[in-house]
Amino acid sequence: MHKAGICFLFLFTSLKAMAIDAVVSHTMFYRTDAAQSGKKIPSIEVYWQINPRSLHYVTNAEKKIEAHIKTDIVITNDAGVVKEDKFILSTVPRANVEQLMQQNIIDLRRYSVGNGRFRIRVSLKDVADTANKFVYSDSFTVEPPANAAYFSEVQLLDTTLEVATETPFFKNGHQQVPLCTNFLDDGKKVLHYYAELYDAGAVSKSEYPLIQKVTIGKKPNEAHYSDFIRTDTVKVNELTTLSGSFRIHTLPSGNYYVNVALENNAHKTIAHNSLFFQRMNVHPAEEDTAKSNAKSDTSLEEVNVLDLNKTFLAKFTLPEIKAILKMLLPLSDPMETQTINNFLQKPDDLYMRYYIYNYFQNINKKDPGRAWREYSEKVIEANKLYKGRGLRGYETDRGFIYLRYGAPTDVITVENETGALPYEVWRYTTLTETNHKEIVDAVFLFYKSNGMLDDFKLLHTNVEGERQNMGWRSYLYTGSQGGDHNNSRAEQYMGNK
Repeated sequence: MHKAGICFLFLFTSLKAMAIDAVVSHTMFYRTDAAQSGKKIPSIEVYWQINPRSLHYVTNAEKKIEAHIKTDIVITNDAGVVKEDKFILSTVPRANVEQLMQQNIIDLRRYSVGNGRFRIRVSLKDVADTANKFVYSDSFTVEPPANAAYFSEVQLLDTTLEVATETPFFKNGHQQVPLCTNFLDDGKKVLHYYAELYDAGAVSKSEYPLIQKVTIGKKPNEAHYSDFIRTDTVKVNELTTLSGSFRIHTLPSGNYYVNVALENNAHKTIAHNSLFFQRMNVHPAEEDTAKSNAKSDTSLEEVNVLDLNKTFLAKFTLPEIKAILKMLLPLSDPMETQTINNFLQKPDDLYMRYYIYNYFQNINKKDPGRAWREYSEKVIEANKLYKGRGLRGYETDRGFIYLRYGAPTDVITVENETGALPYEVWRYTTLTETNHKEIVDAVFLFYKSNGMLDDFKLLHTNVEGERQNMGWRSYLYTGSQGGDHNNSRAEQYMGNK
């Protein structure tokens, strides 16, 4: 099977392998166990792709060139090893280097697991050079709902072909080759998706006809972006799988979600799921999206990978990339914050760099590096002004608020008020909240709790979406001096806000 368009994330100029270059992903599906009255058994698909330029090759007895990868897949939970699979993955022998570099090294394995939280580890080691290796680790949770319809996870596909050959990719009468990364670059003009629906019989017939929706949005399970939406009416027991394509040549660079949803006839959501992906589209087309999405295109595209070594991110190390992500937290909404925190917990150098690049390209399409430099100047200023004990300025509460809302109109610092801990009040004449509403006379109350030598923590504010504590007085006033605090600066500015 020819899969010439499957992408590689790194392009090497020689066959000298430094470390195995691979991408790994996994998707949770459920299969029916006929022996247990149709009970659904969680089944995880683990799939990966290896750049052929990152392997060492040997010549076999037939004078063909091939490589061998020792593959270890281990799935564990708190009780120990759940699944363990060890084997040697061999490349297809080729006659010359040119043929070698045109091959695609991709594999898929399926494993049944139970419910609960699991950890997965995929280890790839070059047999010809055991120092040449790759290790992928992740965790996942299996929690299917009871007595309700639900979707599998959403899977991105590189392509799907109607070829009934038994391969690891054969499913539902098709060869479904999954995309091993959730990054779609300039060369990808079509996004192919696949999901499965289970226990549709749990939906009452009175709720039919059902409405099936697939969208591309900026947030999970929310409004669609532009015209990226597919809606179909579903009759009783008609829907079991969900697959299709969006032409994404008009989709700008950024961070998105593929959202699948099932609604009843009253437009109430019955089941839904989402998959995060990143898009790099330096020159988005202006063709009408609705018309182009109506076209069918299952071809494989050539790939033009963005060379991050030529961007403003090239000079930064992995720890510095993580620091930049933290710097973006003040500008992030809850979903963006969750994405960043996921990156910080499970760092992936390549995807983190693309995330940052996409972020600043959305600000300045022509010069994302300039957008970064302008923001970094604000971060430097926050670091100078609000450095805390063991924290950089952007990591402190005051630095966070400064980066999110800008410099306050007034700052009132009170270090030695009788019966009160040291505190600081920030006042903004006007301020735009994270929900885009404008508030007049916004105030933030920061304080130093006992034992805090040089760092102010946010105690209370009247700004929606930030930390609010109507019992702030019990934290600020020590009570050791007693007396009336009605004339304190905190009361004057905060009052009952």
